[in-house]
Amino acid sequence: MGILDKHLARLRDQTAWITGGKRIGRMVARVLAEQGVHVVASYRVSEKEADETAAEARQLGVRAITVHADVSSLASIRTAVERVQAEFPRIHILVNMASVYRPVAWNEVTPTDWEDHFSAHVLGTFWPTQLIVPLMPAGAHIINIADITSVAQAQPANLPYVVTKAAVASMTRAMALEYAGQGLFVNALAPGPILAPEDYPAEKWARIRDRSPVKYPVTDEEAVEQFALLVLYLSMTTMSTGQIYPLDQGQHL
Repeated sequence: MGILDKHLARLRDQTAWITGGKRIGRMVARVLAEQGVHVVASYRVSEKEADETAAEARQLGVRAITVHADVSSLASIRTAVERVQAEFPRIHILVNMASVYRPVAWNEVTPTDWEDHFSAHVLGTFWPTQLIVPLMPAGAHIINIADITSVAQAQPANLPYVVTKAAVASMTRAMALEYAGQGLFVNALAPGPILAPEDYPAEKWARIRDRSPVKYPVTDEEAVEQFALLVLYLSMTTMSTGQIYPLDQGQHL
């Protein structure tokens, strides 16, 4: 058995809980399922997309279920954990992917903007982790999603997003220390432009991609696949915790 095969084999029959099984989350579920990882896809409103994610995982030969969960609600997460635990008593990989992306000018930020971003990013990372950790054995992995602005310069007209994603990065480091004694590993991705928001102008998205100093073309599909591959790596490593991993083709430079 080769070195890569040896490490991938450890994932077989583990279970991953992905909050948000839509778009990028669907690819994460697929890549993990290809390695024999069972899938829990939780959703707040995107039930159809979560069902499709689970169905695709089952076609790859693993068990997969969906569960409704508002990640910003302690009560909702508690109910979801009770339902999932009946099917999967152990969770080995938690990917906190729920997110809001709604740019807004500085002088137009409203209380709703703050509440929505704080709920999705801060509470939506904290509550699932707090309630799912009791199901996680030593050697399990928590993977949060920060943003490239968490480790590089901020973006204009995007204050609630930038601030709450920075909080996710800070929380990742705090979680890594908090759960180290239990043998858990906590890391975060800091993606740059991976997949264009729905209904986003193609020309504007191309300009955002072109900000990379590395002049090498990457399609949205390839970027999403590489996002999922980094999640796969972070689901295996036992030599990294509390780290924020940029995935932006060098735009932080």
